[in-house]
Amino acid sequence: MQFVQLNPRVSSQAWQPKIDLDHVESRQRSSKVQAYVKFFVQVNRRKLYRTHEGDLVLLRSQSHHVPSTEGVYFDLDMFKSYDNSCREISIHLGYEPEIHEDFHARIADEVICFARNIRNWVSNVGRKVLPIYVNIVVEKDLLHDERYWVTRALRESDMEFERSRYGMVPASQSALKGVLKRVRVGGGCVKGSEAERKCVANCSKATKYNT
Repeated sequence: MQFVQLNPRVSSQAWQPKIDLDHVESRQRSSKVQAYVKFFVQVNRRKLYRTHEGDLVLLRSQSHHVPSTEGVYFDLDMFKSYDNSCREISIHLGYEPEIHEDFHARIADEVICFARNIRNWVSNVGRKVLPIYVNIVVEKDLLHDERYWVTRALRESDMEFERSRYGMVPASQSALKGVLKRVRVGGGCVKGSEAERKCVANCSKATKYNT
């Protein structure tokens, strides 16, 4: 049974955990108010079978959490510039091999919007570090579509029928050898050609007149 890899799907959600990082020492810390961004990636893999009638059957499913990378501190003012913050978030998403780069901008957009909102929350007033966790779910599916393979088999059968109908069949090896033997290397004359038939006809006429 042959399977086709479908395009992956990615969803993400940013949220603020109830943890206090104001007194956590880090080389990334600065005197400004900062956001601490950490990604958590979960990968779901499925094997699917679509019947000829179009019903979708789940054959196998497995899920695992990718070991999370270290969180990153950003100055909260960085998020005032959309382009700069999008670029910085995308750089760190590049360290997550399960997340294709096509989804980086979408995830970065969610982080930026969330960071801009939480700085105005009453509960965050006076805090030095605002933690932001981002849950990312990657869906990867393998599909065997019976309709596709049946259609492909029918198409190949039709093509084979058309080839045989118009005599377009592969030549056998013995037939190819016979053709090569009939070719004269020196004179370039092919046995059974129109020129040879004319030659035979002329010889017959000459013999008739001579008799």
